[in-house]
Amino acid sequence: MTLYARAITLRNCGRFTVIASDFGGDYRTQTHVTSQAFYASLTRGATWRAGGDVDGHPVYPSIPVKQDRYDFAADYDLQALPIWFTPGLFARRDGDALSARALDAGYFNVVHECYPSTSKQFKFDRKGKLTDARRPSRVPTYGTWQGILPDRRLHTVALARDPALLEAFAVGQTYLLGKKRTMMQIASLSEIVPGEEKEGICQTGLLQLAPDQIALFHSFDVVAATMRYVLLYGKTRHPERYVEFDLAAMAGRGKLAFPCFYLENMPIA
Repeated sequence: MTLYARAITLRNCGRFTVIASDFGGDYRTQTHVTSQAFYASLTRGATWRAGGDVDGHPVYPSIPVKQDRYDFAADYDLQALPIWFTPGLFARRDGDALSARALDAGYFNVVHECYPSTSKQFKFDRKGKLTDARRPSRVPTYGTWQGILPDRRLHTVALARDPALLEAFAVGQTYLLGKKRTMMQIASLSEIVPGEEKEGICQTGLLQLAPDQIALFHSFDVVAATMRYVLLYGKTRHPERYVEFDLAAMAGRGKLAFPCFYLENMPIA
């Protein structure tokens, strides 16, 4: 069955923050977005199993960190909306890589106006009464919070077997993304392009893979890495089947190849 692709460029309408590291109270942000984050955002959480609705209004329950399964396929019904997204990188409006000037840091402290001290924390109990307690020592009392300044560009490619799922996107649509639920707006879209199956060694676009899959590449450039995934561009090691899309009509993009080992692990395979 033919696989279709559509390149999507978004812009952040406000400061974008996803915490990548914490050096004391110096919080840094990621400048990339994972495939899972794109799915949750660009589908507006439509297939989130933990959700539901009451009288037609969506319900978003709180999930304690200790109870979070960190299993995306279990949390979302991916087959109910079989669409996927490549990981994305923030860039300047002209398509070049972000410079240090695109990153901003705000300062914070926790001196509460009710009592000028950092040794206590204040919160409302279930009866609505303001109470105080000692602040946990692990919680920083001051520091910086980094973010990406507004109106930068974020690129991804949506993939689906059914082109109707890709037709649903339109310039101007807005979504929420990131730790602080930054509003993102679609700035431009490519045409919907069918893939062409080929055989051989290919040069991939940006892919999100398990760390051990690096061995499948002859050469590669790592953009980001965690214990769970790596984001990289690369040239595959062995000749094999891949699907190629001609996205030359999209500014800054040409032919984009996806090797079979990537496609087979997509939830829409």
